[in-house]
Amino acid sequence: MEFRESRREANQKLFRMGNERLHTLVNEKVQKVDRIPFLCECADEFCDGRVELRHEEWERVAAQPSHFVMVAGHPRSEGEKVVGTLHGYDVVRKPDRHRHHGRTGPP
Repeated sequence: MEFRESRREANQKLFRMGNERLHTLVNEKVQKVDRIPFLCECADEFCDGRVELRHEEWERVAAQPSHFVMVAGHPRSEGEKVVGTLHGYDVVRKPDRHRHHGRTGPP
């Protein structure tokens, strides 16, 4: 079970890194009111879901290292709790023991 959970967490970290890169690339190229198709940050390595959020919305989630945004109902790692929603997408929080796995750069 522990291997499966560590794999799920690694998947979420990869999706977060992809979203950070996307955010950096489009930051100056789209209007602040436009929604950007960020990757779903769920635990499913084969997920191709998108969460369409504005810059500031994604930045608010990503500013919390333990928070991830995903399509509602998508797989979560053990202990994650839904702590909010944005446009019908789930915002989940990882337990404190995983806090170091979140965002690494400035929003």
